[in-house]
Amino acid sequence: MAIEADYRLPRTVVPHRYRIEMVPDLNAATFSGSVEIDVDVTVPTTEIVLNAIELEIESAEISQGSDATGASHVLDEATERLTLRPGRTIDAGQATVRIRFTGILNDQLRGFYRSTYTDVGGNEQVLATTQFEATDARRAFPCWDEPDLKATFSLSLVIPADMTAVSNTSEISREVLEDGRVRIGFAETIVMSTYLVAFVVGDLEATEPVEVNGIPLRIITPPGKLHLTGFALEAGAFALDYFATYYDVPYPGDKLDMVAIPDFGFGAMENLGCITYRETALLVDTAIATQVELARVASVIAHEIAHMWFGDLVTMKWWNGIWLNEAFATFAETKCTAAFRPEWDFWLVFASDRARSQETDALASTRPIEFPVASPEEADAMFDVLTYEKGSSVLRMLELYLTEDRFRTGISLYLQRHAFSNTETADLWAALEEVTGEPVGEIMDTWILQGGYPVVDVGSSDNGVVVTQRPFRFIGDGEGEWRIPVLYRSNAGDGRIVLGVGPVTIDADDSVIVNAGGEGFYRVAYDEDLLRSIESRLPELAPIERFSVVSDASAEMLAGGIPASDYLDLVGRLEAEPEIDVWMAAIGGIDELDRIISSDDRDALRSWVRNLAARKVDELGWIPEEGESDRTRALRGLILKTLGNLGDDAETVSMARQVEESTEAICAEVADAALAITAAHGDFSDFERFLRLSETAESPQVLVKYLRAAAGVPHPDVPPRLFDMILDGSIRSQDSFWVIALLLGHRENGPRAWRLLTERWDELMAVLAPNHRHRILDHLKYRSEPELAASITEWFTDHGIPGADKAVAQRLEMIAVRVALREREAERLGGALHPA
Repeated sequence: MAIEADYRLPRTVVPHRYRIEMVPDLNAATFSGSVEIDVDVTVPTTEIVLNAIELEIESAEISQGSDATGASHVLDEATERLTLRPGRTIDAGQATVRIRFTGILNDQLRGFYRSTYTDVGGNEQVLATTQFEATDARRAFPCWDEPDLKATFSLSLVIPADMTAVSNTSEISREVLEDGRVRIGFAETIVMSTYLVAFVVGDLEATEPVEVNGIPLRIITPPGKLHLTGFALEAGAFALDYFATYYDVPYPGDKLDMVAIPDFGFGAMENLGCITYRETALLVDTAIATQVELARVASVIAHEIAHMWFGDLVTMKWWNGIWLNEAFATFAETKCTAAFRPEWDFWLVFASDRARSQETDALASTRPIEFPVASPEEADAMFDVLTYEKGSSVLRMLELYLTEDRFRTGISLYLQRHAFSNTETADLWAALEEVTGEPVGEIMDTWILQGGYPVVDVGSSDNGVVVTQRPFRFIGDGEGEWRIPVLYRSNAGDGRIVLGVGPVTIDADDSVIVNAGGEGFYRVAYDEDLLRSIESRLPELAPIERFSVVSDASAEMLAGGIPASDYLDLVGRLEAEPEIDVWMAAIGGIDELDRIISSDDRDALRSWVRNLAARKVDELGWIPEEGESDRTRALRGLILKTLGNLGDDAETVSMARQVEESTEAICAEVADAALAITAAHGDFSDFERFLRLSETAESPQVLVKYLRAAAGVPHPDVPPRLFDMILDGSIRSQDSFWVIALLLGHRENGPRAWRLLTERWDELMAVLAPNHRHRILDHLKYRSEPELAASITEWFTDHGIPGADKAVAQRLEMIAVRVALREREAERLGGALHPA
């Protein structure tokens, strides 16, 4: 097992200023460069150790004052360390390290890499861009690549005169060289971590800057896409102003560029002043985009801009604390998006993300939000649903317990106190405790430092209502005890407690709602009488509370706590439900049952779904009404898709194909549903048509939409064709992982896709970006066929994915949960759907 000391650099020499020059050759896919690093030598030393990998070191020297000495160098690829050995002892004090190097613009979506796009003339063009988080700055230039070794950075880029270059700061100089190239210099950055350095070079276009509190904001894209930037400019300007106000701290950079990258491994990256994005997360055609697509752009922008303070200005000391960055930014994106578009009810939208993280956290193979991290692979593995969604959910739970104003004041104090430096989790709790006087650390350590989460059992008593806690686990007995901030209300009044180990009697009556407001990261299990009372007055609850009731029931069904028939009884009460997020929770549980029910009984379940969804379709119709809300339009699309796919309603399927093949403009959500229904009932000619439409799409969302539809066609030739396209590069590397994931999770094609995956495993691992390899397993959890499940488990005894042991274990355990559901419910549910 790796330990942190194996990967941490010695502190005998530490950097405080970098001067970097990069010279990319886009045609040759190479680069050369030089770096001068002003360092502090803490004790006399005969060697200097820093990080580098996949670089050729041409020369190195160390100088102190006017005395310069050459240095031999050894690059250890295994430890990703570069050791410099000068010809003499370097004295304690100031010194400068100078290194010249070369490297390759790789195709791995990390470090300094190449991205391609097709221009309006049909020619392939290349740009070079960076992605350094977590530990990949060392692939571009030698550096002390650890988050707490902050320094300033002055960058220059030597590029062809007809190209554009952007970096973290404003351009301050431009020199024409003898060969016609230009050297562009950028202003020195604030003190920051290496993983936040960024530079992009290529044929690029920029919007006119929008001034936000004196900060110029632009969007930069490959040519021909500026018409897709309007919504992102609006969302970005709102977020930049929102967070400066929320944090009560000025924006720490001198400008903000948001750059669309054709090939990008993540959704976006929070490089200070130069945020890079996957195109689908920044560029959007508002005339044809769904509300979900618009919300993704707005929320990703808000997430990255939130990082400019929380993550960039104040940074975690080491990767075990990455949740400080990502959980808070996820929490903050929701607050900002909720303010940007109040009509989207974004905290209710966020409830689905919380439920998704609770699914993983109900496994024996879960992990704490924060745990020891040593190697780069372990750092990369931290970027998961537990860091982002669970972390942000427990922050939201804490915020509502402390109250929003006190929480915000504590966050501002934390940022002001630790600006330009590095922190640990306890520093955040200390600031919040200072403001509120509450035992924040005592409460939150139980959520951050252990995995899992509790169920709060609620029962009536002669003196009120008794609440207790126990661990929730899908399979087997869980463990752990939590300090649970519980909000509740009843006709007797509202209240809050911190629930510990023993039972607590609260002053409430049989109208009690525990987890009032629906934001607690725990399940609630009422006794039978209280549950029947709640089910009888579901419409009286807040939408997020109704969501929680349905989500809790779905989880209990997966765990075997209630039979599927009870779950369907609850969902059957939702025919008048107006909120899409409650419906999504309900339909998610139905989809689970559709995947495990026997073929003989599937028609009975489809009939049940038709009976439920048809009534809602009758209410909503196919055509939006004038002035209808975005959320109602989205609900219509969801219900149509449910009726056509889970309900297999012939009339809906026929209508969907007419809509999908029509050239007339129609509501984006209805068009989206029609495409999904047509794909689910399509043939190979539909598959080929969807591929053609994806290849000629004029917006990134449309490209993804048709590629996703192609992957959903239930024809046996679909998986091999898409696997071939992934391996020959016809499908971009950035999209390959989710295409494979969809194929593996497909009800009909999943087993075929799994066989292909095992047959072509080595080829696929070679073409997938390293941080995408485990993501191909995202939908494998839906496989519940016992023989296939056993085959999958056996496969992974001999085939690992570097850095993904925990992710693989979680997917295998999720499969076991679905196999157990099938064994319990496949026949029992059929009997319930065919009453005597």
